[in-house]
Amino acid sequence: MGFEGPVAFLQISGKLSDVIFHGGMVGNGILLILTVLSVVSWTIMIEKFRFFKRSRKETARFLDLFAAERSLRGLQERAGAFAASPEARLVSALSAEIEKGEIRTTAALEKLIEAETIAIMATWETYVQFLATTASISPLLGLFGTVWGIMAAFLSMGAQGSASLFVVGPGIAVALITTIFGLGAAIPAVIGYNYIQRAIRGKEDEITSFGLRFRNRIADRAYVELHEGAAGFARGGDPVSPSLGSK
Repeated sequence: MGFEGPVAFLQISGKLSDVIFHGGMVGNGILLILTVLSVVSWTIMIEKFRFFKRSRKETARFLDLFAAERSLRGLQERAGAFAASPEARLVSALSAEIEKGEIRTTAALEKLIEAETIAIMATWETYVQFLATTASISPLLGLFGTVWGIMAAFLSMGAQGSASLFVVGPGIAVALITTIFGLGAAIPAVIGYNYIQRAIRGKEDEITSFGLRFRNRIADRAYVELHEGAAGFARGGDPVSPSLGSK
């Protein structure tokens, strides 16, 4: 059979716009909602994919800088140029706390790394739940539109006393179209949601590993500002307590 049946059916029923017109307020309202869900979902997915790509590039460049830089202040100042890199954001946050003298023990440093990692991942997950919502409700909306279209077809058949295709066709067409719209909104949202979640979980593991590396560097006082007797960040003195290097 292939697609010959639906094509012939649309040819008999008229243009697609005419078929949708027969859906009434309820049918058209469902199609409008599904269209909005689909457009917003695609917008979120495209923006997330573009952000992930930019983040990978900036992270690679920042990690090269991180490997070579031995000044914490220099690292902090240059991290601002990598806005899409979670690792750069983590360095900026921790460096700011060290500069203020808020980090005095290894335990405090580890808690701050954990808290900042959670905050960073929360920004990555922004709007992702919308994809899950779209994937969940779109098939149900499509099913509701299907039932509504079939009901309209039977009501039309009863009102006109005929079961011809011209009588029941518009209602059946609306039912099929809402089903297609529902699946068309849900399937990409499911795929996009799963991909984005995997990307986020993978990045969470990467930034956790990076946080441990950065923590070890600070604890080992590997930066010139953290050396005993160094001038420190701004006002002289050691910006980090000596107890940071030991548990």
